[in-house]
Order: sequence, then C-alpha cells, then structure tokens
Amino acid sequence: MLLDEDPATLIHHTIGNFNIHPDKVAIGRINESLSTLQQARDLRIREAETALRKLSRNFQALSSQHNETVSAHNSTDHASQIVELDTRKFRVAKAASDLEIEGERLEQELEGLKGRLNQLDMQGVEGDNATRAKRELEDPTM
Repeated sequence: MLLDEDPATLIHHTIGNFNIHPDKVAIGRINESLSTLQQARDLRIREAETALRKLSRNFQALSSQHNETVSAHNSTDHASQIVELDTRKFRVAKAASDLEIEGERLEQELEGLKGRLNQLDMQGVEGDNATRAKRELEDPTM
C-alpha cells in the first residue's frame, strides 16, 4: 500500500488544516463594500432622477411660455410696424438734410449781408465820393 495512514484520517487532517476563515472574512468585506457601493449608486440615481424631474418641470414651463409668446407674435403686424418706422426714419432724415441745406444757405446770405453792411459803413451816411459828387451836380440847391 502506498499510504501508511488511513485515508479517512488523512482527509480529516486535510480538512482540519485547511483554513477558510480568512477567505470568508475577505468575502464578507467584499460583500459589504458591494452593498455600500450599491447604496451610494442608488442614492446618486435618486438624486439624478429628482434633478431630472425638476428640470423637466422647468422645461415644460419655459416651453409653454415660449409657445404662448410665439402664438402671440403676429409677424404681419411686426412687418408693418417696421415699414412704418422706416418711413418715419427716412422722413426725419430728409427733413434734417433739408434743414441743414437751408441753414447753409442762410449762413451764406448772412455773410453777404455782413459784407454789404461793411461797405455801407465805409461809405458813411452821405455815400462814397463818386455818389456825393454826382448828387451835388444833379442837385440845384447845392
């Protein structure tokens, strides 16, 4: 026979010397970690779902407000208002241009009148010498 001892005794000693307690503790820690991780994931999922519901409500409110604004907007009225405002703008611009031209014309006329006033001031009340001499020749009383 190959074995000196009884096989049952050998099996019993092998089972007795085979220590599985550290493996059981490690598996327990792994299960605990997995449970903690699952709880953390569940919490994050609940928070994400809450945030998603809140954002969905916000989106619905904004979407409703947008639809009301779009339905209230009348593009033909808007276009006619723009045309009216453009017409007013061009009228005002034309009036401003006309007034500027008239102002320049009046400035030139003022300059001409100032020059004429200077000439008359230089001639005096009696006029220039040639005019005075002519008047004296024509006036019999002088």
